[in-house]
Amino acid sequence: MKTYCDSNAGSQIEPVLWNAKESVWIISPWLGKDYAKRLASLSQKGIEVRIITSLNDFNIDSLEILKASENTNLRLMVLDKKKVAFIHAKIYIIDNKYGFSGSANLTYSGLNSSVENLSIAETNEEVQKIRNDFMNLWMTFDRKSMSNKELSSGSSFSIKDALPLSINCEDMNNPNIKGKELVYHPYYFFEFSLRASVGKSPPVLFENSGFVVLDALTRLIINDNLLSSEIKINFKNDYVLKTENKYRLTIHQPIIRDFREAEELVLDYIIKKNTKRYTQNYRNRSYHKIFVPYGNSIRFIKSGFVQVPIWYIDIVESERRRYENVVLGASGKKWGEVVHCPECQKKILIDQAIICERCGTKVCQDCIKKKGLIFKEKLCVSCHSKSG
Repeated sequence: MKTYCDSNAGSQIEPVLWNAKESVWIISPWLGKDYAKRLASLSQKGIEVRIITSLNDFNIDSLEILKASENTNLRLMVLDKKKVAFIHAKIYIIDNKYGFSGSANLTYSGLNSSVENLSIAETNEEVQKIRNDFMNLWMTFDRKSMSNKELSSGSSFSIKDALPLSINCEDMNNPNIKGKELVYHPYYFFEFSLRASVGKSPPVLFENSGFVVLDALTRLIINDNLLSSEIKINFKNDYVLKTENKYRLTIHQPIIRDFREAEELVLDYIIKKNTKRYTQNYRNRSYHKIFVPYGNSIRFIKSGFVQVPIWYIDIVESERRRYENVVLGASGKKWGEVVHCPECQKKILIDQAIICERCGTKVCQDCIKKKGLIFKEKLCVSCHSKSG
């Protein structure tokens, strides 16, 4: 991390800021009008722009410009110090490659004439630290603004940081469909690379890369290729969802609120996964050792928080055949099937169900009985009771 302390702080920030290719995240309590116009222009070119700023007289014109330019790429968070907090931090993150923090506001004086202090990230790890600070602030204040799920009306909800709902099951016409529920489930995701070498003459090289998904409710790592692909190929944004009372809507609030906690859990998982035995050859002798990667050998390329829309379609085909199709809302791909055990009504995954060898019904493990002395037959409770 290098530092800068002088006037003309813009000479450090602006060359990368106005040439952003993917994203611009900014915290600035005061926001100049001309800079607001340029940020709005970036968002209209398809660049993700997130801004945290304050409600004050200086910002009135700038906020009007940004609100008039509202689009899916522009996300504005305005904090009222009387109701929430006064934000005094100044942070600039561009394309997740460049990071600045310090005293410089996004104003003419802040970037040109005033003497300001900047900390400038020089490595990906340093950028990620500044990015984590931004994410923690964003989620902290976002949580306060999302009380009661930001209910706009009786059937409209404000959805934030979510994958698009491309597949709408609300109008599915099937007489066997008895219910529909749309669930927004919170996850953290981390794309990483690992590179480390140990020993000498010759050194042993360890390399790995991957995409890790962390469940923000259970704190568990989810090893599921379909879910990982869903998160990787779809862009998240904010939108208003109108249910019109056609289906149930559940928006799970994350248990993990601190982005650092999520990062530490994933880092611990990557370290354990890549801890392995290896053989080091030195001077005609072999040494058996254990490699444990250091945290600084792991680089996070991309990370974030996302809500994934998931449809649960309740289907009843007969008295003893009831199941739920689980469909990912962004891609429409079937993620799984949950069956209702007809004996006890417990919900179980289809691959955990056991088939009765007499009637063919799928039941849970607790509702299967074995009959026979030598060749034991697996029967559901109903068939077992009928057989005496």
